[in-house]
Amino acid sequence: MINLENNKNIAFYTCFYGTNNNPAFKIPEIPSEKYDCYYFSNNTKLLEKLNGTKWIGIYDNKPITNNSIESCMYGKHVKVVPEDFEVLKPYDYTCFLDSKLDKVSETFIETFIETYFIKQNYALLLREHIFIKDNVWNEFNESMKQDRYVQEKEKYQKYINKQISNGLVETTDKHCQCGFLIRNMRHPNITEIDKTWYSHIQECGIQDQISFFFVKQLFHDSIYPFKEIPFVEK
Repeated sequence: MINLENNKNIAFYTCFYGTNNNPAFKIPEIPSEKYDCYYFSNNTKLLEKLNGTKWIGIYDNKPITNNSIESCMYGKHVKVVPEDFEVLKPYDYTCFLDSKLDKVSETFIETFIETYFIKQNYALLLREHIFIKDNVWNEFNESMKQDRYVQEKEKYQKYINKQISNGLVETTDKHCQCGFLIRNMRHPNITEIDKTWYSHIQECGIQDQISFFFVKQLFHDSIYPFKEIPFVEK
C-alpha cells in the first residue's frame, strides 16, 4: 500500500510474536501519519486491536508459543531481512522500530535518509549504544541480567569465542543498539548484510546486539552508527 504522494518511498514497521500475556504485547504510537506503517504478528488478538488505528496489520502465519526464545526468533526474520517479505519489497527505505520504543520522529528519518543514503552511500543506520561501550563482553554481561538471555548463555559464549578465533575483534569504538534500524533497501550491499546478520543470529541466539557487533566489522563501510536521538521530544 504505497502512497504515491510520499516525499520518499518509506515504510515503517514493527512486530510482535507470542502469546497475549507477553509484556511486549502492545501497540506503540503510530510513527508516521504520512508513510505506511506495518505491524507484523502471528497473534490474531493483537492484529484485531489494530482496528481503528493507522497501523496496517500483517498476519505472519507462525505458531504461537509460550517459549519466549522461539517467539523472539520468529520476529528476527522480519526485523533483520525485510526484503524477504512481499509487502516491504516495493519500498526504497524501511525503518524498523522495536514496539517498546518511544515515538520516532518522522522528520529525523527523512533527514537521515537524505544525508546518509542519498547524499552518501550507506546501507544501514542505527544508533550507538547509550551506555554499553567498547567490548562485546560488556554487552554479554549486561545481557545476563535478563532471564531469556541467561537461557542461551553458553551459546553466546561459544559464538563470541568463535568469531574472535576467526579473526574478528572483541572491541569497537561504536557499539550499537539494534531496536531501531533505517535501511536503504536499494543499496547493493543491503541484502548481503541482512542475510549475513540473520545467519549469525541463528548461530548466536536471540541477543542480536552480540551478533551485530561482529557483523558490523564485516560491513563497516556500509553501516553508519549515529549518536543523535531519533525520538520526538516530549
